[in-house]
Amino acid sequence: MSLIPPSAKLQTFGKTFADRKVIAQSLDYAHGAHEIAHVHHRAQLVYATRGIVRVLTPRGLWMVTPAHALLIGSQVEHELHMLGDVAMRTLYLEPGALAVTERDCRPIAPGDLLRAAIADLCAAGTQATGNRRSALLEPLILDLVDEAPRTADAACLPLPADARLRRICTSLIAQPANPDTLEAWAAQVGASGRTVARHFRVETGLSFGQWREQLRTTEARARLAVGHAIADIARELGYADARTFATMFRRASGVTPQHYARGAHATHVSDT
Repeated sequence: MSLIPPSAKLQTFGKTFADRKVIAQSLDYAHGAHEIAHVHHRAQLVYATRGIVRVLTPRGLWMVTPAHALLIGSQVEHELHMLGDVAMRTLYLEPGALAVTERDCRPIAPGDLLRAAIADLCAAGTQATGNRRSALLEPLILDLVDEAPRTADAACLPLPADARLRRICTSLIAQPANPDTLEAWAAQVGASGRTVARHFRVETGLSFGQWREQLRTTEARARLAVGHAIADIARELGYADARTFATMFRRASGVTPQHYARGAHATHVSDT
């Protein structure tokens, strides 16, 4: 039985790279670019040196910033959405080459050595000199990915499987400032407010209001991590002013937006 969802496109890399345990790509995107739902037979490490990458899987939403990376398991359906101009340095890893096979997604904190190794492998090219460099870098990268600590700061926001709820969530992800009530959303998808509320709780473990607040918190963390102004974030996420936003953020995160931004910037290493 195939593990590949029928709606997703399988992406492969051909015979040229078949023997490589690690394939590296440098990909630059403009704001608003979108990679449709697809799967790989390899695991994929998504790492952005600039900008924000929204990663959606059947299970949830992940936000990738330069502060961390996301390891997506082999044959896990995913789509990518770019916020801001994005510089992505991504790795495709032969799943059997990893010590532990990732079956879903794992956010990791890449250290300086892994960041440098990714940049070097992306620059190596396919000529003889590049191939020799790749042969040295591949086992190092695999070891560093295996040993990289999981970061709780990039927690997954759960997404429901129910098609009606998924439509609501997709709309809110695209426009997190949307203030529509649960009843208004329910009417749009042809269900009662009570039905939508019940399914939200069952499928995500959260009420609709809690889920929307967690979405806004998740979006805020990503935007703070790449240096967006607090007043701009407050407006983009639908808050009346920066003070109201800061109160919500501190309640949800335990720290002020300023404190969070300082910590995120301390771990940001620019790609040169």
